[in-house]
Amino acid sequence: MKQIRHRFFQVFSLISLIIVLLTMVHCESTDRFYRPNLQEQLCTIGIIDADDTLSLNYQNPYSQYNYLRFISFEKSFQSEYPEERDDSLRDFSFSISSQNEEMFSYCSDSVLKNLESYKLPADLDFISGEKYFLEARTEGLNDISAEIKVPNPPSNIRVNSVHKETEPAIQKPGCHFVLDDSIKYAIIDISFDTEPASYYAILLEGTGFGANGVLFSGFADFSVTNNCIKGFNAMVYGLKMPHLDCTGEINRLTKTSVKAFLFDGKNIPGDRCNIILSARFNDSYSPFYIFTSFRIKLLSIPRELYQFEKSLYLYEKVAEDPFSEPVYLNGNIRNGNGIFAVCRSTTASIILPFIPMF
Repeated sequence: MKQIRHRFFQVFSLISLIIVLLTMVHCESTDRFYRPNLQEQLCTIGIIDADDTLSLNYQNPYSQYNYLRFISFEKSFQSEYPEERDDSLRDFSFSISSQNEEMFSYCSDSVLKNLESYKLPADLDFISGEKYFLEARTEGLNDISAEIKVPNPPSNIRVNSVHKETEPAIQKPGCHFVLDDSIKYAIIDISFDTEPASYYAILLEGTGFGANGVLFSGFADFSVTNNCIKGFNAMVYGLKMPHLDCTGEINRLTKTSVKAFLFDGKNIPGDRCNIILSARFNDSYSPFYIFTSFRIKLLSIPRELYQFEKSLYLYEKVAEDPFSEPVYLNGNIRNGNGIFAVCRSTTASIILPFIPMF
């Protein structure tokens, strides 16, 4: 009888635990990573390219978003409690320091809803192998801090070939910018030396003409066509790019988030990586009708940033599946959430012949 009663309580406890877990999964928003019983925390995303010191071209409304030295702060909130969306940062401050001195500080005695995509100065110098520190505080929340070690710069990029491919365009009702009934792809073959203990990200920028004949530049969408390259696409917070937004009978330019291709160096066989990029244009989404040049940016990124982006990527893949394993957000912010990372980069430019091919 004792064994039966003991077994009953074991089964009852297991059922109760399952019910609790299902309730927690049901209550969790697909847009946020915080459960309702978690306390508010200060969150930040700061991604700095140590080699991005180009001055901004304010003649181009999108060129300022090519500058990768942004940091953002906000309070965490539960989407189940909409009144928290208006919560603010009070007496907020943050600083960035080296091991020897404070390099930059910001302080606000006014009320901020958040500090979004704050542009850090281009004259902040970061050295490979050195550690840098972030500290931030606001009224009513725990102070947060982080440290990051700057990776070595990536090797130079070799451009092996560039050519164009096309496919027939299927016209949809409404506005579009496909001018010759074909969607085009710029196929760019590149290679560079890698290190097994390094992590990388690739971004693509383009300059060209839109269907209205206006010259402009900005980040370009691309995919990696090598099936052997094990990586993923992830959003780079702070960066924006132009896209066409068809509303009614009018095509408008809108700003959307930029995605980079990230991969782990140890997944590349040998010590040289070959990647083929495919950039789609002359369709109803890309603002480019003709490309005149490309700029490829290769970044060496810290392991912490790679893990943070990978956890977000996995979360988005399984967010709608209640039977998936839980995904934990891997950041390096103590007493808070998010990521603080300093990267190194190198670029390669491609000038295209101005012929109908592009």
